[in-house]
Parts: sequence; C-alpha cells; structure tokens
Amino acid sequence: MTTVRTLRDLGKDAVHLREAGLQSLPDDHILTKAVDEDRIGLTFDPDFGDLLAASGTGNFEFKEIRKEDRVLKTTILSNPESFTREFERCCRAYTSLHIATAWCGDPRFVLPYAHLESMRGRIKATIGMSFNYTHPDALDLLKKFEADLRVFNKNTTLFHPKVYFFSSGERGALFVGSSNLTYAGFYCNAETNVLLEGLLRGTDQTPDITAALRQFEVWHTDKFSFVPSPEWMAKYRNDYAEARKREQEYRIQTPPICEHRIPVANWLRNADWDTYYLKVVEGLELHGHTMEDYLAVLRAAKEHLPIPWEPSYFDNREKRRIIGGLGEYGWLGHVGASGRFMRLLAYGTHIEKAEIADAINAIATLNLPLAYDNLIGLLEKLVALGPTMKVWGRVLCLVRPDMYCTVASPSVRKNLSQALNVSRESFSSVHGYIQLMRLLHSSPWFQSPEPINESEKEVWHARAALMDTIFYSGHTPS
Repeated sequence: MTTVRTLRDLGKDAVHLREAGLQSLPDDHILTKAVDEDRIGLTFDPDFGDLLAASGTGNFEFKEIRKEDRVLKTTILSNPESFTREFERCCRAYTSLHIATAWCGDPRFVLPYAHLESMRGRIKATIGMSFNYTHPDALDLLKKFEADLRVFNKNTTLFHPKVYFFSSGERGALFVGSSNLTYAGFYCNAETNVLLEGLLRGTDQTPDITAALRQFEVWHTDKFSFVPSPEWMAKYRNDYAEARKREQEYRIQTPPICEHRIPVANWLRNADWDTYYLKVVEGLELHGHTMEDYLAVLRAAKEHLPIPWEPSYFDNREKRRIIGGLGEYGWLGHVGASGRFMRLLAYGTHIEKAEIADAINAIATLNLPLAYDNLIGLLEKLVALGPTMKVWGRVLCLVRPDMYCTVASPSVRKNLSQALNVSRESFSSVHGYIQLMRLLHSSPWFQSPEPINESEKEVWHARAALMDTIFYSGHTPS
C-alpha cells in the first residue's frame, strides 16, 4: 500500500487489489483485469513475467518491484572509521544536508567541518547549546558556509539528537546515532550510528522517514529555535568562556574540556585528500603566500640538483643556495641561517661531501612501504655530520617532496608537535622525525590515489613537502 499511496501523492490513478477485496484473485484474472482497465501492473512476484509471456498479451506493461527498491539499505556503523567514511562519501554524493545535533565542537580541529565546506549544496542546521557546550566558532563557521542556521532554545527542553539527513532528488541518506558534530564524536569516541540510504518514496520505511523529516522542520521553526543575532553571539561567546573557566577551576570533565585535550593538529591523522588539499590552499591564502612560490623551489631543485647527487654539487654556489634555502629559495625553510651547515657544504672535506651525497641518493630511492630501519640508519649518518633534522628534513623534501616534509620553521614544529603530543625540540632528532614520517605515511590523504585534476596533481606529487604551507606562519623569503 505504501507504493500505491506514493503514486497517488504524485497524482497517479493507482489502485491496490486489497482495496477491492481481490487480493486472492488468480494471476491470470489479474492480468485480464489490468488489460481491460488499460493499467500498468506492478508486482513483487518475479514469476509474473512468465505468465505474461505465456499469455501472448502484447499491450500490457508489467514491472517487477524488487525488494531492494522498496527497502532502504540499513548499515550499522559501529566505529569511527566506518561512520566518517560514509559521512565523507555522502558529502560528495548529495546536494542537501539537514543537521540536527546537540552540540558542535571547536573548528580548529578542521574535521568534520572540512567535509561540510567541500559539500556542493545547501546546509540546514538546528544546533543545541545546552550547558554552553557548542563552540561559538562553530556557529560562525556554519554561517560562513551560508547554512540556514538556527539555535535550539534551551529553555524549551534539552535538545539531544545527533541526526544528519542528506538528500538529492528522490534519494536520501539518514544518519542517526550518538555522534555530535565534533572531532571527538567523529574520530575519537566510542560511538555507534545507523545509516539508512536509498529511495525516499515507495519504500517500507517511507512513513517513518517522512515523520522524521517533519520533526526536523518543526525543530527549525520559531516555536523551538531562533536565528542567532550578532548580539546573542557576543553574549554566548562570553557564556561559553565562563563555563569552560568554571569547569577547569573545579576540574569538571565535560565534552568541551575533554576535546580541548586533543592535539589540534591531530586532524592530519584522519584527513582525506580533499580535506588536505583544502587546508593547503587555505594556508597559502591565510599567510599571503602562493603555490607557485613553493613549487618554484621544488622545480629548481629538480633541475639543478638531479639524482644522483655528486660531491661536486657543493662546490657550486647556486646549488648551495637552493639546498640552504637562501634568497628566493627560502620557501620550505631557510636552513642557510645555520652557518655550520653552510660551512659544511662549502668547506667540508671531500669525504664529508661524499657521505652527504651517498646518503641523499640512498634516501631518494626508498619507496613505500618504507623500510624505516634503513631510513633511520641513513639519517643517523647525516646527523653525525653536525646539522640536526631541522636542517636535513628540508634537504629531504627537495629530493623527495612526495615523501618527506621540512621541520625547519619554529611554527611548523610547534603545530606538528601537537599532532604527535611531543615536544617541538624532538623533531631535531632522528627519532622524532621518524615519528612524524610514520604519522604522515599512514594518513588517508598521503595514501590517496593521484588526483585527476591537473592543479591538484602537482600538489599531490609534493604533498609531504607542501604540508609546510598549512603550518608555516613566518615572513616571505626575500
């Protein structure tokens, strides 16, 4: 009957045999009745087609409704990986999203907000703010995304749903579960969610889905929610800060306090390629840099410092300028400021220069899956010459920008140390740098396939080195 009601809602002249008490009518009589009334037959019986073929009836159209067409696919998402994977997919696949969630986390964690930013469609959001848990910057970001944003009135009742409804035409995907719109809710906590996906009309669950959507719309009305004004936002920002201050003073463990303990740069562990590329572009814009600045240095290294390196490279002033990051080559780190390193390049012994060249050549040939023990041995040989990994990391990303990153900048070390929960000084050592490499090489964005887009493709081939664009906040090299 669900199918019949849906067809009638669409203005079709649809009838069900049960309505006329004819549900027990033999198949051949059903066929005759349909032909006499010039109707299209709909059935769940796959054998009905054989009867139609045997009857010789040429002016009757028969359509079988498959079970999968009338039942929304149900998926239990019992871990963060499965939930975030499906959520990311839906952000790319659908053109509309309605969010109803108890609270939103700090956007500094990048995820899951980056998925919403990459979504090409409309966002409607009803957000709770009980206990002042929702971060005010999250509301500002949703407004930046041009979302139809309303805040649930906490004086009405406790607003506690965690629901995300995607739609596009007649298809939809409904997530219902325990994950708030926070980094912890998507990537850290023990959460469970259920995904219902498929055609929205003509399924067994259509009445339930329709009722749920109606409830979302009710929550989004003046009776239950309001559009946050600038004055309300200013007051709420103060209320949020005061609430966190009291919680810290009395050592109360609340979701915002627990989330605050997560390293902000931890998103690097979970970001997909789209998110990472978006952060590269945003980093360039934020700090007033251009992609060409960075790529020009990498192209110069490829042209003037081809593998295999020779000890004679270090006798050439221009090559030393590229290696040391002097002048216009200062992007990815101005390690030339280390007089010890530049003296090693210019005035080191032939044996020292040969050791540098041999180690760099061996590192350049390593591929994934990386033999870290081999890499550690080669890096220890370089560090034994004097300079630390703050210097050698920059050299590595010149020869293999797809594999290695620079940690020359203090601001880069500061942000990356948060991702690993280690001191920024640890990146000077081989052990600390290897920790960072293990994180990067295991991340979804690093392991992603080569993009089709040409501009993204060039970034992908230098994806490890260009992490500097996200975290470097220093001055423009001159």
